[in-house]
Amino acid sequence: MTRARILESAFELFVDKGFAAVSVREIAERSEVTKSLIHHHFGGKEGLWEEVKQLAFAQYYQGQKEELDQAEQPGPELIMRAVINYFEFLRNNPGVVRLFAWTHLEGDTSCSEMDGELVRLGAERVRQAQQAGLLRDDVNPTHVVTIFVSLCTQWFEARDHHCNWPGMGSDQEFLDDFLKVFMEGLLPRP
Repeated sequence: MTRARILESAFELFVDKGFAAVSVREIAERSEVTKSLIHHHFGGKEGLWEEVKQLAFAQYYQGQKEELDQAEQPGPELIMRAVINYFEFLRNNPGVVRLFAWTHLEGDTSCSEMDGELVRLGAERVRQAQQAGLLRDDVNPTHVVTIFVSLCTQWFEARDHHCNWPGMGSDQEFLDDFLKVFMEGLLPRP
């Protein structure tokens, strides 16, 4: 109960202010605990930050890892589902989008094991589809994963800004168009 309250308070503060601007004192006050209790549970602000990021990503990670692990025939359909799953995860979790933005703005290079594992597994499925002739083989598989992760994340990070651009469509319209362009670009060349 206390641990969960600390994590929830830290998540809210990190989403609002980022890692650098939040103090252990603020987290303690918001969660109504002592600073020493935070140190006891998490070893300090850095440990708490890592756990908050991991918890924010855990639900998506589990579902996506299962899908990638169980894929019998990796190919365009698997890649398309991965894009849709990530896009939907971000759409349904705006706090996570802000948390990710803070990690990028603050130069956080501590990629969680979950994040790295999904990139590795996703790139391996792309590589397998390339070897089977289902996807073009002249692109780096890790770049394929990075492109869709980056573009989906950027859509939600900047959506409030570009929603007023002339002709800008809805989230679904953007996803539909992105999938057309992205998936067409991945198909083998004649």
